Amino acid sequence: MEAKRAGHDGPSKKWLALVSVVEQLSAAEDLQSIIGIVRDAARQVSGADGVTFVLRDGDQCHYVEENAIGPLWKGRRFPLTDCISGWCMLNREPAVIPDIYVDPRIPHDAYRPTFVKSLIMAPVRPAAPLGAIGSYWATERAFTPADLALVEGLARATTAAVEAVLARTQTRRNEARLRLALDAGRLGAWELDLSTLALDASTRCREILGWPGDAALDQGDLLRAIHPDDLLRSQRLFNEARAGRAPFQVEVRAAVQGPDVRGADVRWIELRGAAIRDAEDRVTRIAGVVSDVTEARRARDRIDELQASLRHAGRLSELGRMSAAIAHELGQPLTAAGNYLTAAALQAQRPDVSPDDILDLTGRAKAQVERAGQILRRIRGVAARGDTEPRLEDMGAMLGEVLELARLDPRHRETELRLAEADDAPATVRVDRTQILQVALNLVRNALEAVEDSPERRVDITVSASANDVVVRVADTGPGLAPEVREKLFEPFTTTKAEGLGIGLSISRGIMEAHGGRIWTEDGDGGVFCFSLPKARPT
Repeated sequence: MEAKRAGHDGPSKKWLALVSVVEQLSAAEDLQSIIGIVRDAARQVSGADGVTFVLRDGDQCHYVEENAIGPLWKGRRFPLTDCISGWCMLNREPAVIPDIYVDPRIPHDAYRPTFVKSLIMAPVRPAAPLGAIGSYWATERAFTPADLALVEGLARATTAAVEAVLARTQTRRNEARLRLALDAGRLGAWELDLSTLALDASTRCREILGWPGDAALDQGDLLRAIHPDDLLRSQRLFNEARAGRAPFQVEVRAAVQGPDVRGADVRWIELRGAAIRDAEDRVTRIAGVVSDVTEARRARDRIDELQASLRHAGRLSELGRMSAAIAHELGQPLTAAGNYLTAAALQAQRPDVSPDDILDLTGRAKAQVERAGQILRRIRGVAARGDTEPRLEDMGAMLGEVLELARLDPRHRETELRLAEADDAPATVRVDRTQILQVALNLVRNALEAVEDSPERRVDITVSASANDVVVRVADTGPGLAPEVREKLFEPFTTTKAEGLGIGLSISRGIMEAHGGRIWTEDGDGGVFCFSLPKARPT
């Protein structure tokens, strides 16, 4: 009975030793710790007289550690093709050798100085072997399935530990790269646990939103950091992400308060976030980044101001080209009004003149003043300093006003200026009226100047509307554009005129793009310029 119990004690101790090794390996932090655990415990698990831990080093096997009754090969390297550990790694399977001197895979000369007579070698991480564990005996041995199972169990536990270490190492590398990217982009990271509503925020995130570095945070802190006027829009996008429908990106004002901020400083931030799902496809967290875009916002506002000033300068430049014609057109009705008023004053001194005659003269003077007022209103509409709010406009009606302004210049009185509108579809657009008048006037004035020396002086403006766009085409009978000019026509300071600034078409392109449209040239007998705008949808 005692002998039977003793016969079972050996295998039981080995399996218990394997369990202990598995527990130790599960807590290993790095590869060196794994190697040390295997070195110290592998002989207990296998019952061998010696063990080695071998790492693959390119096309060589590196015997990095050993624990044996006699010296083996610690610190030495051999070609993968010249040793049994290399064979296991190349073939991704264990080798069981009861007698090493009858197995052709064994380099006998390397083994003769050692005690080894039999062995089991098992690869570590068979799917992509990075090493092997060798167990050696000083006698020839007929291995049982239990012997192989113990060595393979140790190798599999080692594989799992190595995979865990590699995963943690990769995670740390990824986290380091992420921190580097976040720091480079001056981004703060945050993550909201939807089950507890606890909010985890990086140091940079806390700095941006003015939160203390050690304070516990929750969803309420994030919502309170958003300006009340922007909160409803932010919550709607946040709820979309929480439902797992779409990531969100929103630029809002944030009330930044904290010990490092004097009072409450309203700043602009950009929040981005997306849902994170668990293994059961449930949204459990929302993670994202935050950045302070206050300076970028101010820069954009300043650029908008400069662009508005540039557009205004372009409008004034356009009117400057027409200054003589404007003075002439204003002079005529004002002179006529003055003459009528002078005649009315003279008539009033005569006793035989009826009041109706005087009223007739003053009425004519009034009509001339109103005519001058209409001209001034058109000019003011183009020369206005600021931009106006987009509203629904009829493109044909706006072009009619442009033609009236263009006809003020007496140099172009002999030019045939025609406007053709499509009757089958409305040409309604939602635009900044002042800006679109500026673009159209610039193109029409350019066309009128282009035909000044042409035998046939004609400018045709057509308006067409499709389901999605309204297209305006301005064609003239001038000489057209040279290819080298056309390539950079819409770049700033490109002009073919001796006195031109070269900013009109560049400004026009910016206006079109801001409206979701475009401007371009087409081939033709003369000059052909077109621009398109999105058609307004019926309400």
